[in-house]
Amino acid sequence: MKKVLVSLISDQTIPNILAIHHFKPDGLLFITTEAMERKGKYKATMETLRMLGLEYPSEEVGKLVVKEDSILDCHRKLEEWMAGREDSEFIVNFTCGTKIMSIAVYEYFKDYGSRMIYIPIPKNEFISPFPKRTATHAEPLPLRLSVPQYLAAYGLKVTNLPKLVDYKRESADRKELSAFIVAHYEQLKPFLGFAGDRLRKHRDDREYDFSTGFDEATDAERRLFSLMGIPYDGNMISKKLSRSEIGFLTGGWLEEYCFNKICAVPGIDDAAIGLKLMNKQGGDNEFDVMFTSGNSLYFIECKSLDQNDDKKADALYKIGALQKEFGLRVQSFLVTTSPHVLKDGKLRPSVNARAEQFNTRVVLRDELPNLAEIVKERITGIHG
Repeated sequence: MKKVLVSLISDQTIPNILAIHHFKPDGLLFITTEAMERKGKYKATMETLRMLGLEYPSEEVGKLVVKEDSILDCHRKLEEWMAGREDSEFIVNFTCGTKIMSIAVYEYFKDYGSRMIYIPIPKNEFISPFPKRTATHAEPLPLRLSVPQYLAAYGLKVTNLPKLVDYKRESADRKELSAFIVAHYEQLKPFLGFAGDRLRKHRDDREYDFSTGFDEATDAERRLFSLMGIPYDGNMISKKLSRSEIGFLTGGWLEEYCFNKICAVPGIDDAAIGLKLMNKQGGDNEFDVMFTSGNSLYFIECKSLDQNDDKKADALYKIGALQKEFGLRVQSFLVTTSPHVLKDGKLRPSVNARAEQFNTRVVLRDELPNLAEIVKERITGIHG
């Protein structure tokens, strides 16, 4: 007997993906609306399934576009589709869709004795409330989406996917170096500011000959030069820097520090650094660090040095804009070394209010060594 999984489509695509991956049916039926078609939710679901290795031939995938407020329309189109398929075994996932769609699907498929499931978001489990004889205890859904898979589920395209492996490797190779900078930040801040001013305009260069005078380097700065292989004679530093090294010295060190900390947190399923997403205008938006845990998405925006032009923590507006543009239900962190977000040693009330507005946890410089614990506490609070 052929097993068919029936899914209602809404803005939330992941519950359908989790169920399809779990049951691995022989065929699929999607019930959607014109509004969800315009948003590309069906297409995003199928692309994510493809990334997961679940590809279905077109004849095994059905799609009904119904009027979201009409039980009659839904029943009529289901009746037409059902012709010749009455002997199939149906599993109905009514987690998504409108209430009217859920009622319509329940009323139709109950006569076939179909198993019906519901996934309480954000839990990674499902219950089977119908038929009544079915066990009602929650059953786990083991799939955990990677960052690219999660984004694909929302119809978002990672434009630099092949490079993410290299970024991850470089970050791991420089793990001790980025940790050294954080541990000796105050002593290294003069050089980091000096280097940033001179290198920022060369971030897109393939390489750059960084030769400049630099007097009276501190012990920490000399150690940094040694770790990076930068020759220093007491007056001059000189090295041909790669694009990766330029990025590291112009703020990438903080991003890599955060990334390495995140990778060590239990419960993190996947993490990416330097990820770029195509926006609605066709351009790229870059995310410093993004990670998934329990099929929820998180991202970290990093701001290094004092950021004198960022006294109002305008990076928080960027976080809010990204959340709005991409329509992502995300938790976020702003990691900053700027003292200008503080007043009397505490986070400025205006900054704190904006952070709460955008569901963002601000992590200050003194908290950096505890970043892993801060992240762990937050994801534990969400998933229990």
